[in-house]
Amino acid sequence: MALISSGTLQAATTIARTTATIMGAEIACGSYDYITLYYTYTNGDETGVYIYPYFFWESGGTAYPLQLWSEASGVYTNEAVKYTHTATATAQITIDIRGIEYIAFYQGGSANDGTPTGTIAAYWTMTGE
Repeated sequence: MALISSGTLQAATTIARTTATIMGAEIACGSYDYITLYYTYTNGDETGVYIYPYFFWESGGTAYPLQLWSEASGVYTNEAVKYTHTATATAQITIDIRGIEYIAFYQGGSANDGTPTGTIAAYWTMTGE
């Protein structure tokens, strides 16, 4: 029997200027396998929005960003994953959370270009076996 849980992270809220700001609260992952973030971004005066997933071993602990690794000539580098939108969008992100205790999603403007007027609303579902 599949486990399913869901919740609202935030109603439509003006995005942060450039600093990554948490959307809602940390989410306890429990024994779930995947989380899907559903969100609606409405572009305003800003260039766009970034969405960053972060993982925690304990509530309120150190935040670890989801990392993207790449290799060039035997040298490995990593970069924090950020999902970018520069126009109004309704989208979703699914992440494997097996072995993760807590997850949080952050948002922030993609450039320091005036006062953001765009909004983002988000909710989530988690599934497991």
